[in-house]
Amino acid sequence: MSSSRRSELGRLGEEAAVELLRKAGYVVVGRNIRLPGGEIDIVCLDGDVVVFVEVKSRSNAVYGTALGAVDARKRAKLRALAADYLQVVGPGRRARFDVVTCERGGLKVHKGAFA
Repeated sequence: MSSSRRSELGRLGEEAAVELLRKAGYVVVGRNIRLPGGEIDIVCLDGDVVVFVEVKSRSNAVYGTALGAVDARKRAKLRALAADYLQVVGPGRRARFDVVTCERGGLKVHKGAFA
């Protein structure tokens, strides 16, 4: 798949994820938050909890599942980015990491996907 096709798939996945999260009662407070070291796809509030959401889309299973793509390296990077974000925006706030997967025509929120 070309990089422009992957980019489009990712963008469409993020749009669908935002709608799914809103319908589930999350309040979206930021998208594509760029920080030194990377980017957080979506930041939400679920009640008083700050939720960092990684969106993964897969058009097929050739390279594994969407959830499997959030490997140990990716989780460590997201934890570091979230810590930096919280230090500035919400010191002391409770946080959670969710993953939204977009594959085989379906969307799923994996609440508390990792700690």
